[in-house]
Amino acid sequence: MYCNRCGAYIPEDADFCPQCGSRVSRQAAQAQMQEGIPIRRAHRSHSLLLGAILAVAAVLIVCIICLTIVTTGNQQAQLETSKQSQTQQEEQPKHSTNSETSDAEDKTKQEESASDSQVTNNYYYYGSGTEHANDYYNQVGSNGYLWPSDSEYISTSDLSGLNQDTVAAIRNEIYARHGYAFHSTRWQNYFSSKTWYHRDSTCTANNIDSRLSDIERANIATLVSYEENKGWR
Repeated sequence: MYCNRCGAYIPEDADFCPQCGSRVSRQAAQAQMQEGIPIRRAHRSHSLLLGAILAVAAVLIVCIICLTIVTTGNQQAQLETSKQSQTQQEEQPKHSTNSETSDAEDKTKQEESASDSQVTNNYYYYGSGTEHANDYYNQVGSNGYLWPSDSEYISTSDLSGLNQDTVAAIRNEIYARHGYAFHSTRWQNYFSSKTWYHRDSTCTANNIDSRLSDIERANIATLVSYEENKGWR
């Protein structure tokens, strides 16, 4: 028989429950024997049910944790992609052949001796038309700019005839006006030679867009589109 209080098994000749010490009711014991009530089995069923509930709860918790990890990972990946996209806009474009690089370097050396007097209204390429199409962007003086990109819109026709390096320099000049901290050694060296450039270590790919004017954003979009159509990006 089984104890009516704790459900423990009690030998038939025992007067007290060996588990909880309760006195054995002979009348209840006889009823158990007649009705065949399996008290211990009932407790076991309750234990199995509780175990199943706890198992389901554990599975749900694990699923929630996994979903949180995946969501956080996706958000971090999107943020990293955005940063890389902004940084790529300042990187130097790849030249198609080594001969083109060599030609550009030779041309730079030939034109380094050019006079600053060639700067018109302190803007070298602005409004110059096609007569300067073959001029290298280093031709501009140390106190001059390539384009008034902060106050004048650039059109695709304005860029016609300009080479790859010049277009990239005009685009990066927009960032340089705000003291952008370039990662590329090429642009660090180029803009450091300008008297108007003041490097701001807090101006990075994370916040440069908020510092640009509507005209500057429009000009960057035009320049990037032109480079993509030319196959330079």
